[in-house]
Amino acid sequence: MGFAIRIEHRYKGVRSPHKVKMAVSGCTRECAEAHSKDVGLIATEHGYNLYVCGNGGTKPRHAELLAADIDEETAIRYIDRFFIYYIMSAERLTRTSVWCEKLEGGIEHIRDVVVHDKLGIAAELEEMMQHLVDTYQCEWKSTVQDPEKVRWFRQFMNTDDTESCIEVVSERGQQHPADWPGEFVSLGQFQNMVQKRVHIEDMFPEEVDQTVWVDVGHVSDFPVDGGATIQRGKVQIAVFNFTSRGEWYASQNMCPHRKAFVLSRGMIGDAAGAPKVACPMHKKTFSLETGESLQGEEYSIRTFPVKIEDDRVLLELPPIQILDEQLSTEIGCKLATSCEPLPSLAYSR
Repeated sequence: MGFAIRIEHRYKGVRSPHKVKMAVSGCTRECAEAHSKDVGLIATEHGYNLYVCGNGGTKPRHAELLAADIDEETAIRYIDRFFIYYIMSAERLTRTSVWCEKLEGGIEHIRDVVVHDKLGIAAELEEMMQHLVDTYQCEWKSTVQDPEKVRWFRQFMNTDDTESCIEVVSERGQQHPADWPGEFVSLGQFQNMVQKRVHIEDMFPEEVDQTVWVDVGHVSDFPVDGGATIQRGKVQIAVFNFTSRGEWYASQNMCPHRKAFVLSRGMIGDAAGAPKVACPMHKKTFSLETGESLQGEEYSIRTFPVKIEDDRVLLELPPIQILDEQLSTEIGCKLATSCEPLPSLAYSR
């Protein structure tokens, strides 16, 4: 167990042409399935047998013995050499098993290089691996220790307030998050809901055409080629810094399918040159310009104009009460509970 942990910590974070799996088994029963891994170690009475270039999957391949009855330090040296030689010579997205089969001489050649140092590069390979080990840093740890990066993980970029967005239900005397609702309802149900909704124009006749430019944060508050969320009243709005296009976009943060507030985390890109965002939950895409579904379906998302002034991000938004009436988190949660969709908004400029 201790040797397995040592192996895990030494090679974590190493970038390679393809994913790599490793295993350490304490006996020949090899419950860790070392024979089906890229690197497998099986304990013997005199040390470890080192196996390499195995894999499972649809085309399983047994790992081949590289060295027998070696101690831990020797095993580490051989694995260092093996990994770096693989990284330097394998083509992109090639597993170690395929690399070995394509390599002239196969496992014998690998043994000559790694164990017998036939090419005279063993010391260089070990030095390269040691450099990778010494310069490794946990990306998660370095992020949470960097205040500039931590602020990207705030729920809202323009306020320190938080909003749960999680419905908790009681069942058999215990509380737990509610299940996700079903998918979007039928077109007939959708049309009936639109007809029943009260029009915003009737509720706020004097304010329906009023908009104002609202400062929602500094340019640096929003990740490059990504999105973040701001709060306006009771509404969540996704703001996208489409850096590669030199453009900014904003939309409602709630996905109209599962009513989850997740669009700011969606992947942005383009469809035939037009900017789009893909919901991270079901990959449905929406135009960032018009909000329409790019699958030709009947639902859409609300979009808002964005402009940059003196490194400040401004959104053109209607009055808070109008936004709250149609896009508030409370309405989204109620729709999610009843499995009803959010209709296309009646308000428009």
